[in-house]
Amino acid sequence: MDNNTCNTQFLTSLPGVFLLALLTTTLVVLQAKLNGFAIYLLTLFVSLLIAEGFMSVMAVLVPHYIIGIALAAGFYGFFMLCQGFFIVKSQIPPWFIWGYHLGFSTYSFRIFMHNEFDSIDSFDSDSFFQSGEAVLKFYSMNDVDVPTEFGILFAYVVFFQLLFAFVLWKFQTGRR
Repeated sequence: MDNNTCNTQFLTSLPGVFLLALLTTTLVVLQAKLNGFAIYLLTLFVSLLIAEGFMSVMAVLVPHYIIGIALAAGFYGFFMLCQGFFIVKSQIPPWFIWGYHLGFSTYSFRIFMHNEFDSIDSFDSDSFFQSGEAVLKFYSMNDVDVPTEFGILFAYVVFFQLLFAFVLWKFQTGRR
């Protein structure tokens, strides 16, 4: 496979991934009355592109399909554990914080949280949190810069596509 094949695979997947992101965003954001339809859609779209790139890399690295899926599920589970929801960033041990920074889902989650809670001044009912800012502070997400987070996500898209092309070039064309 050459770079044209990788580029074609990426470009032909864009409409389907966007359609999936659009349908999911429509069902979730409108039904739950969440904030920021466009930000949610873009974050989900880019996250799905990253996931597709990651799975493309796994597909060319692992010789058996089921092992690749199990390995990828392990990585995704680890990233979800460290993204700041199950274990808040301030409670992640210092020797384990690399999982927080390495996982792309961290940056998606930070954008989702900022998108939903930054604009909330107060909650209508009695709750543990007084405002959206309090929620973000509790989850250590009061420093979210959405353009920077998107920059990191786009860098992940490029990284996984380049890694996919490199692995195909190096290991799948008989150049060992």
